[in-house]
Amino acid sequence: MRIWASITSIDLGELVDVGARLQEAGVHGIHVDVSDGVFAPEITFGHRVVQALTSRLSLPVEAHLMVSDPERQIAPLADAGAARVAFHLEATRYPWRVAGMTADLGVLAGVAVNPATPLDQLSHLSEGVSFVNVLTTEPDTRGERLLPRMADRVRQVVGLAAPTAVQVDGGMGPESLAAMAAAGASDVVVGRALVAAADLGTRLQELRAALGTGMQG
Repeated sequence: MRIWASITSIDLGELVDVGARLQEAGVHGIHVDVSDGVFAPEITFGHRVVQALTSRLSLPVEAHLMVSDPERQIAPLADAGAARVAFHLEATRYPWRVAGMTADLGVLAGVAVNPATPLDQLSHLSEGVSFVNVLTTEPDTRGERLLPRMADRVRQVVGLAAPTAVQVDGGMGPESLAAMAAAGASDVVVGRALVAAADLGTRLQELRAALGTGMQG
């Protein structure tokens, strides 16, 4: 199981420093949420943040497009060096087209699904993408919390999308990682539970121990 570190919660003034420390700690890659304030409530990062990371780190950087018009963002992200880009199934009428555009630019394409989205389309679309990003939280003014029965949902996605990789994203910490690994997830996005730690290397070891799978970064 691969751990991707989400940088959404960090102080932007520490972007490169935190990225370098995460690389030294041994995460698999950096996860960048690109949000437009329309599809998702908050405005976050764009392709320049991706470029700042890819130009200074050897880690793969992936972008999670939480935007209403994903087609417009893919080329700038590819030019910025993103290794993977996930777009939301709910954000486009033509998901196969978006996946194809992404792959044509030499970037691994992923599709993301919100917690309330029916999963029936994934059994077909998974053939056109490299991974599925399963959101396990929703934007919440009381703080993003892991929603109930998400391990069951991940297990369902794994059954529909196999052999496509399944990534879990939202509210991940030591107490939830083992359940997601047991459900069949191959990748996990960890934000505050990792990047807020004073010692990133020690925290990453703790997260890996919680998985109980003897994985490597």
